[in-house]
Parts: sequence; C-alpha cells; structure tokens
Amino acid sequence: MKITRDIITDLLPVYLAGEASDDTCKLIDEFLKQDPDFAKLIAEQETPLAESPTIILKENEMQTLEKTKKLLWQRSMYMGFAIFFTLFTVAFKFGPEGVHWIWEGTPIQAVVCVAVGILMWVKYAQTSRTLQGSDL
Repeated sequence: MKITRDIITDLLPVYLAGEASDDTCKLIDEFLKQDPDFAKLIAEQETPLAESPTIILKENEMQTLEKTKKLLWQRSMYMGFAIFFTLFTVAFKFGPEGVHWIWEGTPIQAVVCVAVGILMWVKYAQTSRTLQGSDL
C-alpha cells in the first residue's frame, strides 16, 4: 500500500498533538523526509496562532449579572403563580352542608384559573430556557 499525502494529512492531528504511536511517528517522519515541500507546509501550520486577549468590561459583567438576577426572579414568580393557579382549580371549602369546590357556583372562575396557570407555566418554561442558554 502506498502512503499518500491524504493518509498523512489524516494522521497529522494526532501526530502534532503528540498522541501518535511510535510507528505512526516514524511513518510520518519518513514521509516528510521524502516530501520536503509537504514538510515545509506542515511546519508553517505547526506554529500556533497568537491568541487575542479577551477583554470583558466591568460594565458588561454588571449588566449580565443584573439581567440574570432579573430572569431568576421572574422565573421564581412565574413558578409561584403557576403553582397557585394550578392548585386553585382543585381547591375546596368546608361548610355546614359539607365539602364544596371553591368555584362551584362560578365555573368560569375555574376556566380562567386554568388559563392563567397554563400561561404562567409557559412563561416559566420560556424563562428557564433563556437561563439554560446562559448555563444557569
């Protein structure tokens, strides 16, 4: 089997990372001795690029922190209201006549509570997804 540039190119990442076996290193070294143009091209690629420093301004950090705190507070509020309106639809009261649903006389109240509860759960999920995107 003839060793081609494509095979060597496939092996180069492992070779340059220093994780190649001795046999692979020998194979690549021999090939590079036979093909000096390719060796020169690889030598140019071996030099790492200069890393650009990342500058984060304190104002940006504070804005991010404040936005995150606001999102966490909103998520807590949405969850609280979602739980309240969800449980309110199954609430009951005790009276002299026995146990009754709180919304027994006004079923529209139950429908509104369910709708508000669903809306709050949706807002909670959206806020959680936003926070998840920022790894919180």
